[in-house]
Amino acid sequence: MDISLDRDILQNLETASGIEWLEKNNSGIYSSSTAIGMNTRREHGLFVVPDNSLKKKVVLLSKFEESIFIENRLHEISANTYEGGVFPTGYSYLKKFEMNPFPRFFYEIEERIIEKTLFLLTDKPLLVVRYELKNQGSPLNLIIKPFLADRFSTDLTREIQGLNTDSYQGHSFVRWALKQNMPEVYVFYTNGEFIPANLWYKNFVYPMDAGKYSDNKNEHLFNPGFFQATLNPYQALDLYISTSELSVSELSYESIYRNEAMRRSENDLKFFDLSDEFIRLNKSLKKSVTHISNTDVLTSSILENVHTTRDIILSLPGLTLVNGDYNNFKQQYKILVSQISEGLLPVHSPYFRDKNHYAAADLSLWLINLGYTYYKLSNDSEFFSNGVLESFKSIFDYYTKGTINNIYTDSDGLIFAGNKSTSTSWIPLANDNSEVLRFGKMLEINALWFNAVKIIQILTEIVGKKRKAAKYEKYAEKIKTSFNEIFKKEPNQLYDFVAFDIKNSDFRINQIIPIILPFSPIEDDMAAILLEKIETELLTPFGLRSAAIKNSEELSAVTITRKTPAFYNGAIWPWTVDLFVSAALKLAKDKKEKAKYLKSYFSPLINQINKGLINYLPEAITYKTVAVQNGIADFSPSIACLIWSYFKLDKEINQ
Repeated sequence: MDISLDRDILQNLETASGIEWLEKNNSGIYSSSTAIGMNTRREHGLFVVPDNSLKKKVVLLSKFEESIFIENRLHEISANTYEGGVFPTGYSYLKKFEMNPFPRFFYEIEERIIEKTLFLLTDKPLLVVRYELKNQGSPLNLIIKPFLADRFSTDLTREIQGLNTDSYQGHSFVRWALKQNMPEVYVFYTNGEFIPANLWYKNFVYPMDAGKYSDNKNEHLFNPGFFQATLNPYQALDLYISTSELSVSELSYESIYRNEAMRRSENDLKFFDLSDEFIRLNKSLKKSVTHISNTDVLTSSILENVHTTRDIILSLPGLTLVNGDYNNFKQQYKILVSQISEGLLPVHSPYFRDKNHYAAADLSLWLINLGYTYYKLSNDSEFFSNGVLESFKSIFDYYTKGTINNIYTDSDGLIFAGNKSTSTSWIPLANDNSEVLRFGKMLEINALWFNAVKIIQILTEIVGKKRKAAKYEKYAEKIKTSFNEIFKKEPNQLYDFVAFDIKNSDFRINQIIPIILPFSPIEDDMAAILLEKIETELLTPFGLRSAAIKNSEELSAVTITRKTPAFYNGAIWPWTVDLFVSAALKLAKDKKEKAKYLKSYFSPLINQINKGLINYLPEAITYKTVAVQNGIADFSPSIACLIWSYFKLDKEINQ
């Protein structure tokens, strides 16, 4: 069982409303809310589907508002946050919530037990919701009101003119199409009836939106009527929600449930020391893959429309290499290679953006490093001789000759990138006048540059072109010499960036990049001293801080996102566990003992999968005395990098 919450937790509104669940299928449809069924973020919804362009998500059905009548006594089992407070307080009836493997709610009302189960089919656009009376007693009457939103997941609905509010009824189904160019929604029901009655419910508030969105609006939801059914003991009402017409006679809840539960029980994670937590994390990571145009596309998040190339590069090892899925890795890798333009990779995944930009100076260098990671695991040199190595050389040529966004190699062999009006850094610092602060010769970019040239040298030697390899070797030595001349500040620190007469000494997460690379521009003795300072100023049991803390007040913000300063000035990034594990194992004298220690040290991060969004890890955490989750709630790189790092740890322990 993934998780089970009892009445004591569910009666605590603050705690229970902060525990979320998420269902998602292969086509990108999802269903998500909290353990008490109260939507707390605008991305929550009972039935959320990709729009027709597949680039955005549409909240078609926000939720079901549920009421139960027992001998004319009304019991409302839903919960919402309105401007005036929480109403109704249906969580007071909740006896238990569990994920096993689907979200399941147990309500106890006048000694009746009503069980609600919902799940999405993995390979079909279908959500199944069952309400079942689980014990003896007189019949009860169940009223279910669908609340329609029909809007993009980043927007909010208001009562507007021109909506098609008609309910189109057929045999045991009802269909709605509120807006043109938006998907329709069908609800099929196994007993009872649907009664049309148009109403608007106004002023819904989503507490998790605070500080995240600038509109600060509330939402109005449209209710087109209600389903009504009488449940006798051990009888159920099944609702099937889809974007297309179905035949109810062909739907069997027991068969569908059994097949889907069996599919969810499958596990392909090949750890030496397999734990329940990592099985759950692996399944969540698999859900981040969406089928688009016959291609498996890795997404950064299911809930949010943020999909970057960086996140794909970070996630691929934990998704594919851990399980020896080399074919999938190579397919995804070649897709990335095909997107290179003028030596650079796009910032965003092209599957979700019509327009893209090429402004990240480090991405192509990370791509080369990822390719070498695959080579060291697989010894597959043939993969690189079929065009991939030529792409690496093309990246080298563009960087040395100069490419767009003021990215070029200076006379000392180091890369200069960006300027006051162009940010090419993964840490986009700017002043109040929107002038870029971090540009020039950046620490991580030039460490990656040396590493990339060395990798090109090695792979060129492997394919038998030793004369060309010697050229890259000579160039790499020039980079290494210049790197140490420019970036060494003191024995335990490197400059973060150097631009003309500016030498920035902020102690940021970039300090660890030269240590983790297979080919480092610094010697091991300096790396060891530098790692000690990283442990002191950046390391936590939840990952590394983005920077040493200067202003702790920034980290007290209610909401931290990529757009807030605190995100880059001390927030903890869980995905960086992999960076520290790589550095620590590389420099450890006794790698097995170090691996055992680190597995224990980072256990608090693993425990976060039982908090916030169940079975997921967030993009960021703030931590003083307790950990507070922030950023994207279901951040794929956080899961993938944790799995990848523990794969490395287990490998050391079991050698």
